[in-house]
Amino acid sequence: MSETVPRVRRAVLGSVLAVVLGAGLVAGAVPAGAAETPLSQGRAVTASSSERGDLSPAAAVDGKPGTRWSSKFSDPQWLQVDLGQATAIKRIVLNWERAYATSFQLQTSNGGGAWTTIHTTTAGKGGVQTVNVSATGRYVRLYATKRSSIYGVSLWEFQVFGTGSTTTPSTQPTTPTPTSSPSSTPTSTPAVGKKGVGVWQMPNVSTALANSGASWYYTWSTNHNGITTPASAQFVPMIWGAASVTDKNLAEAKNAGPYLLGFNEPDMKEQSNMSVESALSLWPKLMATGQKLGSPAVAWGGNNAGGWLDRFMSGAASRGYRVDFITLHWYGGDFRADAATNQLKSYIQAVYDRYKKPIWLTEFALIDFSNGVRHPTEAQQAAFLTSATQMLGSLPYVHRYAWFGLPAKDNEISTGLFRSNGTATPAGRAFQAAPR
Repeated sequence: MSETVPRVRRAVLGSVLAVVLGAGLVAGAVPAGAAETPLSQGRAVTASSSERGDLSPAAAVDGKPGTRWSSKFSDPQWLQVDLGQATAIKRIVLNWERAYATSFQLQTSNGGGAWTTIHTTTAGKGGVQTVNVSATGRYVRLYATKRSSIYGVSLWEFQVFGTGSTTTPSTQPTTPTPTSSPSSTPTSTPAVGKKGVGVWQMPNVSTALANSGASWYYTWSTNHNGITTPASAQFVPMIWGAASVTDKNLAEAKNAGPYLLGFNEPDMKEQSNMSVESALSLWPKLMATGQKLGSPAVAWGGNNAGGWLDRFMSGAASRGYRVDFITLHWYGGDFRADAATNQLKSYIQAVYDRYKKPIWLTEFALIDFSNGVRHPTEAQQAAFLTSATQMLGSLPYVHRYAWFGLPAKDNEISTGLFRSNGTATPAGRAFQAAPR
């Protein structure tokens, strides 16, 4: 793994993000007459897709008009909220971003896959739209069949009003639950500290790794050739892709320690580029190592119903395959430390709510891909690292995280922690100060 490989992948993501951001970023006002708390606020929510992690379905029911859900650029798309129990529904308020649906249905269900349509239109106008209804259901769904533009559909808020309690339900979304193992108890204490880093070759790499204070590291490989593991840290191997599933690599990984990371971004053409079926067909070979096994690390959409990870986890559950923890990647384009931290938290919380398994966040940093590749200032990156690691450290279901990455560029801003002469960047100093 070299620094150029992930950069190529991120540039591809940037072309997608630029289109969505160009669709409009001005939040609509909270609709008049909706002063009471909607029954949908803070409830479990799923969607057919999300354009990226910080535009997740949870943003449409968080009560904040400045956050939004945005789908991928295709029809149909849907957003579904679980009210916790069958509830009388009086009205639904759709606060559309500029990317709205011209044709859509509002539907209710009490489970079992049967939906009742309570409203239909083929002349949607966008903006803030209030639909008065008289219906009962536990699940309420927006089913959009035609977009107003080439972009996806996007909602600042999806609000359901009616008669019922606004207490957050104890039940979880009705999604397949993968097979669990004793090692996947969400609140168990990791054997090694949480703080980790992705490492590739650089001058003085072993010294930089030792000085970073990382509790663990990985190299996107089954070995760490040329890199000395500090006495206080642990190396974690990875099977990168289909071609990496060899007897030699599996034996090397097995000898490296108790954990094994699955495939790297199989949902990206520029990375391991694997179908769900291909990944599932090879998974028993990874299981045979006997190590605690992390899921394939998708580039995005880990919380999406029907997404790559969801189909993999459902397939693993149906075959009785073992997946001990979920691995994720996340990159933020909002350079405000608090906002970016909240977006990251929302994403990993949604993934945890779906699978109820420990989370390893194995790549994260701030990079904006909306117009080429833009980095925050070094001070902004450091502020986010400090804020994010505090947040990640407070979540019992986040067992480990790894910053992207250890090496920094000498003559320009990057996300790295140490320059080739061994000096720490501002982010590097923030990483050193973060708890292990």
